[in-house]
Amino acid sequence: MNGPALQEVVGAPRLVKAVRGRGVRVYAGRNTPPEPAALERLLWVSGLPWVAAPVVALPDLHWKDRLETPSSTAVATASHIVPSFSSPSQNCGMNLLSTPFGEEDLTDRFLDDLMTSLREIIPKRRKEPALGRDEVVRYCRSGAPAAAERFGLDPGDCARIEYGGNVLAEMRPDDEAIVRVMDRACLDAGRYSFAFIGGGNHFLELQVVTDLIDAEACRLMGLSSGQVVAMFHTGSERLGHDLGRLYTWRRKTTSRNRRRLFWRKVRLHLLRDAGGLSGMMRRWSNHFQREEYVAIPAGSPDGERLELSLGIAANYGYANRAAVTGLIQRAMRRAAGRSDLKIGIVADLSHNTIGRERIGDQTLWVHRHNAARAIGPSALPADHPYRSIGHPVMVPGTNRTSSFVIVARDGSSASLHSVDHGAGRTVERFERAGLLRRVEGRATRKYTYASPAPEILEHLSDEAIEEVVSVAGKGGLARAAARTRPVAVLKA
Repeated sequence: MNGPALQEVVGAPRLVKAVRGRGVRVYAGRNTPPEPAALERLLWVSGLPWVAAPVVALPDLHWKDRLETPSSTAVATASHIVPSFSSPSQNCGMNLLSTPFGEEDLTDRFLDDLMTSLREIIPKRRKEPALGRDEVVRYCRSGAPAAAERFGLDPGDCARIEYGGNVLAEMRPDDEAIVRVMDRACLDAGRYSFAFIGGGNHFLELQVVTDLIDAEACRLMGLSSGQVVAMFHTGSERLGHDLGRLYTWRRKTTSRNRRRLFWRKVRLHLLRDAGGLSGMMRRWSNHFQREEYVAIPAGSPDGERLELSLGIAANYGYANRAAVTGLIQRAMRRAAGRSDLKIGIVADLSHNTIGRERIGDQTLWVHRHNAARAIGPSALPADHPYRSIGHPVMVPGTNRTSSFVIVARDGSSASLHSVDHGAGRTVERFERAGLLRRVEGRATRKYTYASPAPEILEHLSDEAIEEVVSVAGKGGLARAAARTRPVAVLKA
């Protein structure tokens, strides 16, 4: 039997038209109208000559400082890549893991032991490299399957990662091609930031499955009521950070880092395979000019280099999350005293991506900024493990609210196969407006690297994340499958 349905708090998506351009398809709930400045920027973006479809604005829409494009958006082009339509750090993403534990296993002592092990195994920063340069190249070329082999994971779990954890599987670049589009400093950054969670809004959270809203989808995902799952957020870390800034000018880059990057960009773009003065001038225009939106023709030599760099960052991100999965398994074995303990990947997907995708009857370049890829059943391969239900998407709230697992529907093509990657900003808005209440008797143990003693965070009610998830349901993009409640979180 299916669990409780979500209350409808949304209307149908609406297309906001611009004076010129494609307009913006807005998905919003009763309490989540788009921020005016963010909507105004997206209307302007929709009028740029390369944009091939209405820009998508999702309910958690917000505009972060020093980023060119608002978050929770998707922009499609026909023949150009525009790096600043997405984040400079490609393949920041989410992973959901199933565990053999139940809620009754999460005693305070077990959680303290587990978090101590995690902090030792996954440090806040590394003084010694985790990889050699050849290993960095291997993970950039082959992605999650290569890391799964090294870190003791079931290779079959890679089928539950988008693209099988390797976006370069069809391109098949050799090692020389990988190295040619990077510089030595980027490779070295990849040696140190591997098997890493990172800082900022990245996290590792233990949750309990509280509601099975779609029983069949939960069965196929291996989720059961009361089961403990782990959700974590990390990506391509320093390697992706560097690549995204080496290939285009970004507002987010500090002036100090901009000076450091300049000479690296000169060596990478102007002194390597530039093709004479005309090639140097073209690369200067593509990679150095101080413009918010630079469009690079996808089929051009520079476009092909850029495409490979995006794939490298994506694969490194998939490999990084596979490695973190292996280390979580190792920490759980240590804390539980069980050397045979196994955890499994339920789903892994990124929310900062640029790639060619089939949208309806067109093949477009889809740029997502803090929006997850939601592929419905009919668009998945016939042998995909989630072919009958659609690809799962994790929608975290905050460490004081529930999160959701949703499954994509075929109607997601209307949103460029995109849904919100989370509801954090919406929770903040609801809390400021007094729309949330404290939930008695529920709390999250928040662990950090700075102190061994956890902070106890009292929970808030779920109206904010419920509204975000209900928008996806009403819009025909995805349906809710399970609700999870946080118990403990590790933050840098």
